[in-house]
Amino acid sequence: MIRNLLRGLVLNMPFYAVAKGRTVGVYLTWPECQRQVTGFTGAKYKKFPTRQQAETFIRENGGSISSSSSDSASNSSVDSQPVCPPTQSVRVLIDNYDGINAACSRIESMKRELDELRSTVVVPCSAPEESDVPRPAKRKKTASALKPVTKLEKYGSYSFLQDADGYVHVYTDGSCEGNGTAAACAGLGVYFGEGHALNTSKPVSGRATNNCGEIQAASLAIRLAKENGIKRLIINTDSKFLIDSITKWVPNWKRNQWKLSTGKPVKNQVDFEELDRELAGNKIEIKWNHVDAHCGILGNERADALAREGSAMFRRLKAAR
Repeated sequence: MIRNLLRGLVLNMPFYAVAKGRTVGVYLTWPECQRQVTGFTGAKYKKFPTRQQAETFIRENGGSISSSSSDSASNSSVDSQPVCPPTQSVRVLIDNYDGINAACSRIESMKRELDELRSTVVVPCSAPEESDVPRPAKRKKTASALKPVTKLEKYGSYSFLQDADGYVHVYTDGSCEGNGTAAACAGLGVYFGEGHALNTSKPVSGRATNNCGEIQAASLAIRLAKENGIKRLIINTDSKFLIDSITKWVPNWKRNQWKLSTGKPVKNQVDFEELDRELAGNKIEIKWNHVDAHCGILGNERADALAREGSAMFRRLKAAR
């Protein structure tokens, strides 16, 4: 009976694929995987039931697997044929059962939370400014060939994750429950790193929309960076609307007194004016980097969670009025 139980534990153990992280490879436990991705900009990782699927994920995302990597998944063929686990593997399972069980429980809890988020229907804002606008010259370039963070650098009273080119990295996000409805509750999130003192959740000011949250989050991130003496900042966001607006459309909107080519007013004028003020004066150099939402990028997931907490704050304030 014990033999069958241990065999089941080995066969059902998840495999954590790290396609982009400090060390690319396949890991058997979440803590090992977490060490490779925490604080690593652009990290890509995912859990799989078999080692073969994990390795395929790594190859599809541009990673390569070497036998010398810190790959804690053993070479036993647990992916295909049920086999009796080696004595050493059994011993490791017994010694680490509590830790493995706790880690798996936490992962399942996070998975359920993300599944709930993905199943939430979000009604997009009606935003003619995303399409019906002239195309002026680019104001700022988005980041290309983004470099990973390599160190912690102190600015003011805090340390920040910084890459080899001297850019501090921050993730921003907006969230809105009931986006586009009268019951909408919106928030913003700013994430500098795990446990960072400047990580922020806030309800949006003004209109409760997802776009307002995205724009206000970027303004706050820039303001916090300038207050601490940061001169170079990369803003990682999953909002293409935000990036296109600030790098392509805002200059023309300003020249046209914040009117679209149709003569209609720009919906997010107040928020864009605030962001434009934060960018004025060349006190800080900004790069904008688009990241995919909900695909395992740690910074984006953390900023999203902070923004959702900001939406909850908005809901509580609304209920108290």
